Parts: sequence; C-alpha cells; structure tokens
Amino acid sequence: MGAAALPAGLTSFARRVGALLSATVLLAGLVAALQLSTAAPAAADDCPGGWGGEAGSGGVDVCGSEGGEQGNPGNGGGGGGGAISVPVPWTQRVYVPYCSINSVTATGRGVDDYETIADVACTGFSSGCPEGDFRYWAFERRMGADNLAIDEQFSRGGVACRGSDDPDESQPPTITTEDIMERALALAPTPTFVIEPAERSYVNIPTNFAAEAQATAVTVDILGLQIPVEFTPGTVSWSFGDGRSGSGVGIEGASVGQSGAVEHAYARSGAFDVSVSVAYDVRITTPAGTIDLPAPIDRTSAPQNLEVGEIQSVVTEVD
Repeated sequence: MGAAALPAGLTSFARRVGALLSATVLLAGLVAALQLSTAAPAAADDCPGGWGGEAGSGGVDVCGSEGGEQGNPGNGGGGGGGAISVPVPWTQRVYVPYCSINSVTATGRGVDDYETIADVACTGFSSGCPEGDFRYWAFERRMGADNLAIDEQFSRGGVACRGSDDPDESQPPTITTEDIMERALALAPTPTFVIEPAERSYVNIPTNFAAEAQATAVTVDILGLQIPVEFTPGTVSWSFGDGRSGSGVGIEGASVGQSGAVEHAYARSGAFDVSVSVAYDVRITTPAGTIDLPAPIDRTSAPQNLEVGEIQSVVTEVD
C-alpha cells in the first residue's frame, strides 16, 4: 500500500514533531494528547459593608465604604470612602442662604479660616428653585495647592440653587480609588494570543497556544493630577471552545510536549472560538502613597476562530 496523502496545512505540524516517515506513523504517535487542567475564571469577591466593582469576566476591582453627609444643605454631603487629597490650585466656595444680610468673611488663610455673617433664612432662600433645592449666595476665594488662600477676602460669586446631595466646595478637592479605576479600566490592557498553526488544526493533533500579556503602566488624569496605574499579569486561563480549558502563558513556536507550552488536542472536528483571560494585579500610585487593589481584575481577549478538520488516508497505489 502506498503512503497516505497529507493536506497542505499539516506541513507545519511535521516541523514541530520532527521528521516522520508517514502520515500513519504521525497519527499513531499523537493519539495521546496532552491533557490540560481546568481553570475557571476568578469569581468576583464580595465587599462586606461596602461597594465593589467588576471588570472583564470577573474579579473585584476595589472595595470601599460610603461616606456620610457633612455640612449644611448648601455645602453638600460627603463623598465615598478612600478619599485622596489632590494638591492643585482650587477655588473655595462657601454657600449661605440667599438673603441680603448673609455673607462670608475670611479670618485667616487656612481652609477653615472663615466665618458666616448672619446666616439666616428669608423668603428669597425658598423661592425660585426646583422642588427640593434652595437658593444660596456663593462666596469664593482662590486657594493654592498648599490649601492656603491666595485672596485676602471672599468675593460674592453669584447665586446657585442647591440640594442636600450637592458636593461640599468649601474643602480641598479629593478623588477616590473608584474615580481612578473608572478611568484606568478604559486604558487597561487586553490580552492577545497566537495559535500555531493559525486558523486550522486537525483532530487528535496538539495545537500550540501562546498568550501575549505584559505588564502595562497607564496614566490617569484627574483634576489635573497625573496618577500612574500599573497592571501586572498573573493567572492566565484558556477557553478552547470545546468545553475544555487550560492555564499558563504558553510558548510561541514551542515543540510538542515542550515544558511550559500550552497545547490542546480536539477530539472532534468543527469550528471553535478560542479566547484567553488574564488576571491583572493593579497598583495605583497617589500623592498619599501606593494602593494595591485587594483582588485582581480579569481582562479577556477577543475570540479567534479555529477550524478543526479530520485527516483521511487515501490509497493511491496497491502493490
């Protein structure tokens, strides 16, 4: 009997497994495929007593607690947990009811160095605004990044309708880890990967997979402050599209059975969507210090379609 005819796409496999005498020997030698362990994506952890956010296929971004309200309705409520001061010039605004007798005067250069004059309510305070809001005079002065006043006195900055949930503008501007991560996740790396050989494989033949996931640093701009955020890849999980999964970065151009390679042999023919997920550890560097998120975030690649065919022996000659 003559040699079996091989599809052209099988040539790359022959290079990886070495020189083989015939297709029959090739198939017999590769029936025992490398079995890969199942690796499920990381599940999102709960944040007891606080908030948590997810990204990708799972993983809690960060946990925190909600802050309470502070000040009067005109000066608004507090923000979320984990507030970080932002050392930038800003404008301090203090709100008093919209009555001619009310005003604000500075007693020094510090953030809390001021006092309100009269601070009484009148008819103008409760009219002319949407339901639930009240009318206020805004008194303001410029503050430096050191939170000391640049202006000697407050000036009247206009009129505003405000409710109890409006932010307090009498204190220095702050940001939270939530604010940072909301922007950082839009810049977070998305892993990619290669399949060898690309686009087509064969039943019971090990296919090689290799992820491309590197440490990435991005810069988040909030209120003029440049905040570095670092993403460091950790656990790498594969979905081969046939209900099987695996783990590991893999090695591009690996030979069959090479240590550290990620291989998978399909038991049936068909079209399969392959994807890879990477769990990234996140570190945020702020003026107040370094923050390491308590759990990684998962990012998942776009899927790649892999066609898996079958090899059929064809008799070309009979002796």
